[in-house]
Amino acid sequence: MNYIEAATSTWQECRSFLGRHPFAILPLGATEQHGLHLPQNTDSLIAEALALQVGRESMGMILPTIPIGYSWVWRDYPGSLTFSFDTFRAVIKDIVVSLDRNGCRALLILTTHGANPQPIKYASRELVDHTAIRVLRAFYPNLSQIMTDADSTTWQNSNFHAEEFETSLMLYLHPNLVDMTKAVSEYPPYSLAYEMSTLPMGALSESGVFGDATVATAKKGERWFNLCVANIVKVWKEFLGLPE
Repeated sequence: MNYIEAATSTWQECRSFLGRHPFAILPLGATEQHGLHLPQNTDSLIAEALALQVGRESMGMILPTIPIGYSWVWRDYPGSLTFSFDTFRAVIKDIVVSLDRNGCRALLILTTHGANPQPIKYASRELVDHTAIRVLRAFYPNLSQIMTDADSTTWQNSNFHAEEFETSLMLYLHPNLVDMTKAVSEYPPYSLAYEMSTLPMGALSESGVFGDATVATAKKGERWFNLCVANIVKVWKEFLGLPE
């Protein structure tokens, strides 16, 4: 078997798997507001689904999804949770050190929350001199090429939240958790204080949506999900030196 789920396996099964395939996949999500039509664990649910499918189509021990990330910009929304930048970085480093001790030699850190990549990047850099694990980080690679059939524009380049893309993925993966009667389209205006000072992103929106959630469909979600999986599998296999 080319993948195993660490949380539902025994330690002996994990040891045996890592002895044959010393690779792991770590999904990182978030618990934060996603408008009035999506649950706060949207990022975590998407990250978990992607990690499982990537594992099935490539190789790796799939780790439990971390359901809290760096969500400082949403800290004023009740129910939204955040690690500090340093705490989140430390969590990643501690997990990698544990994996290193277990014999893992390559790790894919897969995140679906836009603020997570920065602390992941710096944690990865700091680990280079302390572990033998090679770390690959992925946040929707080549997303602009995937969304060529989108019916809306993104709020900002590579900056979106609870809009057509995420809502479509959730309509495909967890339709029972989506309330499209509450979906809205909102494009908050440009803010210099957000771009270059300390104003949080959450202060810009009335609904919590950045883009157009009303045009989301499960059909687009299925297509986009499969394309995202294919892109991540491609870079992960290339990283591991596996044949495509």
